[in-house]
Amino acid sequence: MLAGCSGGSIGTDPTAVGGVRITGSVHGGQSPIVGSHVYLFAANTKGYGGAGITASTNNASLSLLTSGTLDNNGGPTNGDYYVTTVAGGAFSISSDYTCSAGQQVYLYALGGTQGSATNSATGLLAALGTCPGTAGTTNDSFSPGMYVVMNEVSTVAAAYAMAGFATDAVHVSSSGTALAQTGITNAFANAANLETLGTGVALATTPIVNGVGGNGTVPQTEINTLANILAACMNSSGAGSSACTTLLLNPVTGISAQDTATAAINMAHNPGTNVAALYALSTATPPFAPALTGQPNDFTIVLNFIGGGLYYPGTIAIDGAGNAWVTNNNSISKLSPTGVALSPSTGYTVGGINYPNEIAIDGSGDAWTANSNNSVSELSNLGVAISPPVG
Repeated sequence: MLAGCSGGSIGTDPTAVGGVRITGSVHGGQSPIVGSHVYLFAANTKGYGGAGITASTNNASLSLLTSGTLDNNGGPTNGDYYVTTVAGGAFSISSDYTCSAGQQVYLYALGGTQGSATNSATGLLAALGTCPGTAGTTNDSFSPGMYVVMNEVSTVAAAYAMAGFATDAVHVSSSGTALAQTGITNAFANAANLETLGTGVALATTPIVNGVGGNGTVPQTEINTLANILAACMNSSGAGSSACTTLLLNPVTGISAQDTATAAINMAHNPGTNVAALYALSTATPPFAPALTGQPNDFTIVLNFIGGGLYYPGTIAIDGAGNAWVTNNNSISKLSPTGVALSPSTGYTVGGINYPNEIAIDGSGDAWTANSNNSVSELSNLGVAISPPVG
């Protein structure tokens, strides 16, 4: 699965998928960015990235583009190909890349000129998701004719979704185990719960895809506030401006990020750090609305789900696919890794479930509950009773 680009010869990979055309635009706030370098990366599978994990060759993102302009500036993207945005911030990636089935892919835009100002600290992200992707999936990744808006909102969505696997914007990685691949796939998929990829607009509720979903509340005002914080630096005079200095410095590590994309990942890693100073940046000339009207306690992004029989929920267990199993007042609910209700509107009530207190998942994916009436219930991964009606 690693064959391709910096991992070896793409042609030797039996799972390699030819790339479909990707078009889009790069904006800072509401203004197009011209001359931005747009890279296409896939998460590595040789070692974990994440908070407190040092960047290395093992967790370096894999560059997928095989033509365009070769970056030879000696920086973090040295040796990688990119395409350049033109008038209106537009870019186009044709079929000059190949990704491997199951790879998690994202776009990274660096630098460029917004209006008359060129800012080297400009860095933007957009999470595309799983290669090769299927039209009608949560984020429509790699669907024919896909269009991607890269802006501060898409950057916040991508940064927070993949933060658990990201050291910085060009070091996104997990291990190659099956469970690790499930985890990073679920992480990337949740970016689509935060914003619409084709518009760069923060969502208020999770999307409905193929008739399911739409049961989650999204903190739209907080996402827009975080986007406004990034915009304060991007719309400034440059990396040395007061806004960029405040944003780029990571108070936890004492190390400055090189661009706003990594700064967004740092905020996701440390949501309770430097909150007052960062919030102050969002109120200057905010391009995204609605936004928070007061300083929050922290910048954690929380999705609030209903449905599937959720009723006074208690304990939670996560199965091997990333589904969440939740004990309710007198039932069990099951939600997908992106929060879609998988259990019926009443929850699961079979197998002797009786005011369950605790829940665990065994190695076969079955759910076990400890009930209040001196019994234990067992349900299959599909919610079918395995234990008798009395537990």
